[in-house]
Amino acid sequence: MMAMGRPVLAALIASALAACFVEPTEADRIGGSPTVIDWNLSTTQIKESCKSQLGAARARLAALSKAPGPYTFANTVLAFENALSDVGDNLTAQTFLSQVAPDKSVRDVSLQCSTDLSAFFTDVTSDPALYAHMVAASKTMAGADVQDRALAKLWIVQFEQSGSNLPPAKRTEFVSLSKQLTDAQNTFDQNFANDTTTIQVSSTDAAGLPADFLSNLKTVPGGGYVVPVNDSTAQLFLTSDKSADARRRFVLAYGNIQASTNVPILQHEIELRDRLAHLMGFPDWAAYQMRTRTVQDPSKIVAFLQQLDAHVLPLAKNDVAKLNALKAKETGDPGAVIEPGDFSYYLGELQRSEYALDQNEVRQYFPAPQTVKAILNFYQHILGVTFAPITPANAWSPDVTEFSVTDTQSGRLIGSFYLDLYPRPGKPGGAFNAPIIAVRRMSDGLYRPPVSAMIVSDWPAPSKDKPALLSHDDVVTFFHEFGHCMAAVLANVKYESLSSFNSDFVEAPSQMLENFAWDRSILHSITSNVDTGAPMPDALISKILAARCLTDRLCNGYAATRQLMLSIIDLDYHMSGPKVDTDAVWAKVAREDTPIPMTPGVHPEAQFTHLSEGYDAGYYVYLWSLVYAQDMFTAFEQGGVDNPEVGMRYRKTILEPARSSSPDDEVKRFLGRPMSTDAFYRGFDGNR
Repeated sequence: MMAMGRPVLAALIASALAACFVEPTEADRIGGSPTVIDWNLSTTQIKESCKSQLGAARARLAALSKAPGPYTFANTVLAFENALSDVGDNLTAQTFLSQVAPDKSVRDVSLQCSTDLSAFFTDVTSDPALYAHMVAASKTMAGADVQDRALAKLWIVQFEQSGSNLPPAKRTEFVSLSKQLTDAQNTFDQNFANDTTTIQVSSTDAAGLPADFLSNLKTVPGGGYVVPVNDSTAQLFLTSDKSADARRRFVLAYGNIQASTNVPILQHEIELRDRLAHLMGFPDWAAYQMRTRTVQDPSKIVAFLQQLDAHVLPLAKNDVAKLNALKAKETGDPGAVIEPGDFSYYLGELQRSEYALDQNEVRQYFPAPQTVKAILNFYQHILGVTFAPITPANAWSPDVTEFSVTDTQSGRLIGSFYLDLYPRPGKPGGAFNAPIIAVRRMSDGLYRPPVSAMIVSDWPAPSKDKPALLSHDDVVTFFHEFGHCMAAVLANVKYESLSSFNSDFVEAPSQMLENFAWDRSILHSITSNVDTGAPMPDALISKILAARCLTDRLCNGYAATRQLMLSIIDLDYHMSGPKVDTDAVWAKVAREDTPIPMTPGVHPEAQFTHLSEGYDAGYYVYLWSLVYAQDMFTAFEQGGVDNPEVGMRYRKTILEPARSSSPDDEVKRFLGRPMSTDAFYRGFDGNR
């Protein structure tokens, strides 16, 4: 996923570092150095600088609020954008360290600064005087270019979404509740990130777990292991462990991470969102959120999900029926059915029995350092860019690497990125990209190079004598998240607030790039045996491709129903009023819309962090964006998956314009025709 900010409002702050409106030229980006950020801040420095910078920003915007007219784009819209740019720039490390700092005390203080910055944003975007100035300025923009108009429209909508045009009493309540929501979301995420849940398994129960995985576990007296229960262990454990009891205990522990603390927080978030929506005159939070998206009617999204569910649920039931048969054969119980803890294990068994595909064999060809280097080489080739290591890396942890990005043809500096790829206590779970500082046109007309970071917490840690070995699923995820990273670095717009995609298109470019991890020639080029260095044999690649629709959400029915389940749960949470039984909703949707019901006694919503990270009433965008993604990939299918001419067209028509144009217009320019749903449904119809 792309980190759209921790809460929604913080997301907009992170993407509000903007600048001037001089037209960019190629010469603007030639030369220079990557943007340098001081990550070595003490807790005292974070506290003091956060307070002083926010104080200065409040004074600056208070003056702008009181400024006399006439109001123009330059003295109002651009001035507001620049004010937010400066405070965001000056507090970059102070806020981002909450997600990545090794020291918990630094993370805690940084989180408070991030919360304070969100509160600042809430206050200034709810200012009725600033809103009135923005509206007045927008009426003076006859002849303004596309990006100027897009920026003015974006801020007017954001002011309205923040309650600036509400009556005073309602506006005061809206601001107060918005700040409470930010606090709740931040607490929810930090609870999950700081969790230390483990289970113990005996040596017998550990049968099937790879040796490199076991070598990183603590042992217990008398034999056995302590297994951390988190994103970095879940897939490997549930795929490999032969003990049904151990898998069941893992699922119970995993499904109850932070349940006692986070379930009440989530329910409180839902109540707050419902009240905020009603204050704004919307029937529910989904309607409020979708006002800023391409599709603004929740009923259209519900209809899309229902249509897709009807299409893929029979496929999913057929997928699970095969697994039921395997379990029945192994256990001798003709009535055996797959439970949540069984799915990954028996999926592996099906891969082995039907396709002679052993995922542990696959992992030997994906040693993390060599695989990362090879994938970066592919991105350089396809996008016309050059990555150069920055050594020593100026980073927040010794295990983080840093790279500069230049345009290969001209040599001009574009930006830089970090790779933070291995588990570390306190890191957020899963994998995501964080656009740390977006591209900014400075007052002299030159670019301030952007900085982005790809954060991964669910890769296995390297062992003493071997690098981390990745699954093919890890590789697919890398293609996806690094796609977000490139989108953040290669955006080439005048205003940083336009440098990210609209939220219901944001996943599409990265989802399109997942397809490359399923191409034979690319798999051959990015693989390297951990012992011999040899590329993956064609026979093994053939097995992976033949078994694709056992796992790939682009054509696997069960994987699609899981995405549908989460999308429907999210909308049910946010279209059902203030009081929602989150467990009951989850159980109902899992029972009706997937072939495997929820495990009794778990509370999986306690770790549904997407709902605190900008995807609330918006998780559906993963499926909605997939329609765009699969249609865009047809250009590479037709022109060549490693064709740099197609890649450059993708960079110029999709990545560089970012949010300055509508998704439909950008896709039309890239494909040379309007978007079609044919490629999306083709995969589920067995024609991939």
